[in-house]
Amino acid sequence: MTETSGKTLAEVFQEHPAPSLTPPHFDLPLGNGIYLTPTGATIEGTITFDEFCNGLKECQRIANGAMWTLGDLLLYGEGRGDWGEMYSQALDLTRKSYSTLTQAVYVSKRYAKEDRVDSVSWSHHREAAKLSDPQERRLILERAAAEGWSREDVRAYITEHPPQITHTQTTCPSCGHQW
Repeated sequence: MTETSGKTLAEVFQEHPAPSLTPPHFDLPLGNGIYLTPTGATIEGTITFDEFCNGLKECQRIANGAMWTLGDLLLYGEGRGDWGEMYSQALDLTRKSYSTLTQAVYVSKRYAKEDRVDSVSWSHHREAAKLSDPQERRLILERAAAEGWSREDVRAYITEHPPQITHTQTTCPSCGHQW
């Protein structure tokens, strides 16, 4: 392992650049004759409608995984006290907005890996993340998966069915007044 203490992430990446992302090093198969490249899809020959649909599903699976990974990596970086201005470096390295990075971390914080429902998107999880009860979040996400809800459907359901907040009565020990 290379010693990196005292160096910024950008300095480490300059010293240890990533392998070339030019084909064929990065072409990732999405299905028969469909490849993800750094700049889009390469489609070889004629593909069937089923292959097209499978390619779309695989692309979405990768996109979801990328958001989870981004959040998990940033969350890990937050936990390191020795990496200095990790967010400004992450902004430079990913070229993502601060909002995107903080949303990725927020969603990763709200869901332990075992609480993530892989049959719905990261965006579904982001919508349900505002709920404080992890069991309620999971139930809504599982229902979304079972009923084919979109991200917008999850948002609408949460808006129409806000969590019930129970207020316990407080009694003044001196006078017995309750509120």
